[in-house]
Amino acid sequence: MENPFSHTGIVTGTAFCNRKHEIADLIYHARNSQNVLLYSHRRAGKTSLIHQLISALKNVRPRIRTVYVDLYGTIDERDFIESVFTGLTQIESKIDKLLELASGLRLSSSIDPTTGQPSVSVSMNPTDRPRYLDSAMRALSGYSDKQKLLAVFDEFQEIAKYTEKGFEKRLRSHIQRHVNISYIFAGSQKHILAQMFNSGERAFYKMATSYPLNAIAMKDYVSWAQGVFKTRGVDLDGEIIIDIVERCDFQPMYVQQFLFELWRLDEFSPEVLDRLELEILKRRENEFMILWDSLTPNQRKALRLLSETAGEGIYYADALQKSGFKAGAVLKRALESLSAREIITKNRTYHIQDAMLKKWVQRNFSA
Repeated sequence: MENPFSHTGIVTGTAFCNRKHEIADLIYHARNSQNVLLYSHRRAGKTSLIHQLISALKNVRPRIRTVYVDLYGTIDERDFIESVFTGLTQIESKIDKLLELASGLRLSSSIDPTTGQPSVSVSMNPTDRPRYLDSAMRALSGYSDKQKLLAVFDEFQEIAKYTEKGFEKRLRSHIQRHVNISYIFAGSQKHILAQMFNSGERAFYKMATSYPLNAIAMKDYVSWAQGVFKTRGVDLDGEIIIDIVERCDFQPMYVQQFLFELWRLDEFSPEVLDRLELEILKRRENEFMILWDSLTPNQRKALRLLSETAGEGIYYADALQKSGFKAGAVLKRALESLSAREIITKNRTYHIQDAMLKKWVQRNFSA
């Protein structure tokens, strides 16, 4: 039987755990043409949720068509425009039709060798980019004339790095006129997204309803994993699943990885999970060492402190002294720099974002 779990790509179908409430919420917003700012930390399953939502919308009536635009790695306005047209190939396979909607843009289509999906290239004069953005957004809007449309801009924070003057304002001017389209602005860099949507000086101020993606509940993990393992005739003890989820700090990617490895075994015990954890850490060793080497001494001290304390009481005198900080202000600067690099995050307290990085620091550098 094929392993149903996946930890290296988008997770859908049987391998996707719950999120029924979130999907219902997002469908409701799409039906009512409302915009959503969907954000989460990395490895929280945001993109998998989006694709599960797209799959669910195929069964919604009246039909809501979807365009998924992946902005990860885009660096300028041209890349954005190409990404929009590439997204439109999901609902329009005829390049002639896209050319008709593109109002004079020169488009060429090819197959991406990595994904196997259509990819669109745009030939443009840099001085005419504002006109080309108009064409791209009119093309997107054109498909919503007869049918509701959901447009997803994944990794939307990337546009904050574009250097073209007034890009955000120009993009907003189009989006705010689209009455039959719901937009999901999704991303994983919370501090950038917060600036874009919560600052009165930014173009996207109050443009969408904030929707933080919270952790999947333990009971949902347990019932889901037990159900999947029953398909191979295994009654997996709930305590094993709880152990996995807690080791992974509730992060879906790592939960998937543990279950992927566990699926091919016949023994299920805490000792087996210890071995799997060690194997996962060994595979990530080189990546974590490169990251560690890139840190300043104070950043390393701060990571070690967080790994030992879970962020609790870190400014107490004994904690500062034990971790080698002469003053709380020095620790604060180190934490801020780690946060800017998204190595750590803060809810109530600071904590290391990557569950396995935290365990690696604990194993190698804790006192």
